[in-house]
Amino acid sequence: MTKKVILVVVEGETEQIILYDYLDAYFAESEVRFDVQRGDILTKWEGTKKTTNIKNTVGQVLSRYLEKNKFLPKDLLAIVHITDADGCFIPHEQVKVSSDVKGSIFYDETEILVGSPKKKEAIEARNTLKAQNIKILATSQSFTLKKNAVPYQLFYFSTNLEHVLWGERNEEPVGKAHKADEFIENLSCSIEEYLRPFLHVNKGNSYDEQIEESWAYLMQECNSLQRSTNVPLLVEMVEQIQRNVQ
Repeated sequence: MTKKVILVVVEGETEQIILYDYLDAYFAESEVRFDVQRGDILTKWEGTKKTTNIKNTVGQVLSRYLEKNKFLPKDLLAIVHITDADGCFIPHEQVKVSSDVKGSIFYDETEILVGSPKKKEAIEARNTLKAQNIKILATSQSFTLKKNAVPYQLFYFSTNLEHVLWGERNEEPVGKAHKADEFIENLSCSIEEYLRPFLHVNKGNSYDEQIEESWAYLMQECNSLQRSTNVPLLVEMVEQIQRNVQ
């Protein structure tokens, strides 16, 4: 291969719609590829047991992608992994049962509302698992694939992508892709510029310091339900890697 691959692992196709054109143009000397999971691998169930080793799970996802697309680990410049926060760091007491909930779950400013005590237990368990897995992956700087260490970084949208883009935490799945297409078509600046105000860090700090700050912010109190993201930092991440390999 002549171009190194930037592999972007995302939960759904809306992330690809929002980010692909910008990243493909910005990193024209590399090949930007998306691996859409169509689900949240950070809360994946294996049979009747929840995933206990998230690094193994992500490693399997990466290995399957390489095999399917006939890439070698050395073909990868970087692995960018993006997840939704989904309010996973809020205290359990902020997951509340409400008779007003139409459906299984409703995300609010400082709480998650559910329709039954059983659903409350399920969301609390999901939050515990996802928070645990995020803490592991957020501090992982590489993945070793066939004895090759490939730079890696986890990024987030909070509460989720749709919340950051157009302020809706509880977007209906049907029609999200269409709304994402319309959003990008009508955007008057780059997606990176649009997302920057939702990055709650000291802009004068180094990339490493800003990544650490952004995760520290998300993990405080009910911030994982607030409108925030550290996705703009993925540009600095890739640029830093490019400088190191030159």
